[in-house]
Amino acid sequence: MAKIFKYRTDVAYFDYKDFKTLQRYINQYGQIEPRKKTGLTESKQRQLARAIKRARHIALLPFVANG
Repeated sequence: MAKIFKYRTDVAYFDYKDFKTLQRYINQYGQIEPRKKTGLTESKQRQLARAIKRARHIALLPFVANG
């Protein structure tokens, strides 16, 4: 399985208000991409998941994709 992102992201902190960046890590079904695909470290993946979940709760990102 190939990684989506060939280079490590230089994001120091995933902000839940930056939904444009967070959308890159969500697949077409609205699920958070796994660590093998994103290429992030464990701690960065946890920060990402926390930011996505917070963005979902304040309606910046959808819980499920349309379709």
